[in-house]
Amino acid sequence: MSKFKSVVFLLLIISVISIVLVAPPLWAASAQKEKAVFFVSFWSGDWLPTYVPKMLLEEKLGYEVKVESLSVPAGFTAISSGEVSVTVITWMPNNDPLVKKYLGKTMVDLGTMYPDCYQTLFVPKWVSDKYGIKKISDLDNPAYAKLFDIDLDKKGDWLGCDPAWICAKMNDECILAYGLEKLFVQMMGEEHMLTAVIKGRMKSNKPVLVSQFYPHIMFLDYPIGESVVALEDDLNYWPKPHVEKFANKTWVEKNPKAAELVRQVNMTTGDIMWSMDYLKKNGDSPEVIERMTREWMKAHQEEVNTWLKAVE
Repeated sequence: MSKFKSVVFLLLIISVISIVLVAPPLWAASAQKEKAVFFVSFWSGDWLPTYVPKMLLEEKLGYEVKVESLSVPAGFTAISSGEVSVTVITWMPNNDPLVKKYLGKTMVDLGTMYPDCYQTLFVPKWVSDKYGIKKISDLDNPAYAKLFDIDLDKKGDWLGCDPAWICAKMNDECILAYGLEKLFVQMMGEEHMLTAVIKGRMKSNKPVLVSQFYPHIMFLDYPIGESVVALEDDLNYWPKPHVEKFANKTWVEKNPKAAELVRQVNMTTGDIMWSMDYLKKNGDSPEVIERMTREWMKAHQEEVNTWLKAVE
């Protein structure tokens, strides 16, 4: 063999060895886990309904699952692009405009996570009893606007929502619908900030006007009918909501068994209130959330078995 051929042959051998060493073995590719990404929206009620399907996908179907915290609009954009696979915490019909933008195109509906929610305005029971405030329309009174003026800007403070949530827009529209824009203004903020304001006012027996939805952590400390009164929505502005599940269309088509398992999972508003109480008492670290989820699934083992049987 010539010296030139020997060099070429040697280089060829080195190239083959390099490919074998660098390239992953065929079995490694087949062993890669399927993936799913859920998004939550910075709300304490998101954890249980998200972690139940998350852990079932991981432990029963072998998926690698991530949970991302995003605002609702950003989350829906991510579902549309495929960066996020699933959300199970969409309040409907509040989020109708977002859903209509994507549904049937890049997103599919996986059914209801839990029904029987509601939303309206609440005041302390003693305020309702003393001043006769029973309906939202009763607020059309300058004396009541002064009563609820927390920041002393001569307008009543209507404690509302996180500005990234759809309900913030709905609160502003509700104020207009009732013709209260000259008397009241929505105070927006993150859930924990507004909850702190509510607790401070309640503990000191000061009037407070709260736009709130059920289930919510507020009602653990201040039960409806005992501590607070739900004002009648005499214009029927606030729709009765439920919580729906949505997923990226392509992900569903590629992962039909996983999508069906998510479709099967459902719970009640009572379960959400239980989870909020659990996290309030124990903290909301990932370890606590996982322990809470396992306890819930153990207590609902018959339901869980039914869900799993549907995807066998």
